Amino acid sequence: MAKTADDQFVNCIPLPAMASSVPTARMHTRALMAKWHLTHVVDDAELIVSEIVTNAIRATNIIPSQARYTELYDRMEVVCLYLYLLTPELVIEVWDPKREPPRRHDATLDDEGGRGLFLVESLSQRWGIRWPPTGGKIVWAGLALGAT
Repeated sequence: MAKTADDQFVNCIPLPAMASSVPTARMHTRALMAKWHLTHVVDDAELIVSEIVTNAIRATNIIPSQARYTELYDRMEVVCLYLYLLTPELVIEVWDPKREPPRRHDATLDDEGGRGLFLVESLSQRWGIRWPPTGGKIVWAGLALGAT
């Protein structure tokens, strides 16, 4: 856990850009919300994290599910999940190395996917994209904490 002099509620976790990192990100978020006494927003936070991390992983070079070690070693990308407790909101950020912004899709009832940004938009009080000078992009969402 990263700590600054002003804010002890900052967390960053790098994750391999693999589908198996999504459950890890959800579990990490759930544990952190318990530690920060934010269990009243854990479900919404976990869903937002899941959707943004999934989009970030899809934006990177996807590793085949049966990858050989050399493929993992040569092609592994990383995404980073940041969580900030900045009362009155929880800020969720996910960095990935690609500059292309995520696109919102209008999913039909039969579609298996395509609702991620709609869910992020619905659950957060605000969200957006920024491009850090070091490269890649950060997709972020602010989740209102409300009453504890």
